Amino acid sequence: MSTRQRERKAEIMAQVEKLVEDALERGEQRLTITEIEEIALTTRNQVAQVLTGQLVEQQADRSGVQAPRCPDCGQAMRHKGKKRRYVRTRSGETQMERAYYHCAACRRGSFPPG
Repeated sequence: MSTRQRERKAEIMAQVEKLVEDALERGEQRLTITEIEEIALTTRNQVAQVLTGQLVEQQADRSGVQAPRCPDCGQAMRHKGKKRRYVRTRSGETQMERAYYHCAACRRGSFPPG
């Protein structure tokens, strides 16, 4: 496991631990089975969002693609840095940063797949 993977795991585990602690704290009160299920399902969904967000970010970090060619004029596009995007997944909304490229001739921007 790389250093970055260990860092990501530590971030995920800290977030998951907090979610579990919050759920257990809510479980200290007298609850119906429906309320218990709601706590468990909500916590499961939150854990899925944390993990999805980290995996999306990990993939965005791996997207070291070469500068793409403009689909209109064929010139190499210039890297303009990373831009933050919100992505809706089955486990909820998450953020990711992806490389953004721009063609000076056509004034066209692009987020190549990664």
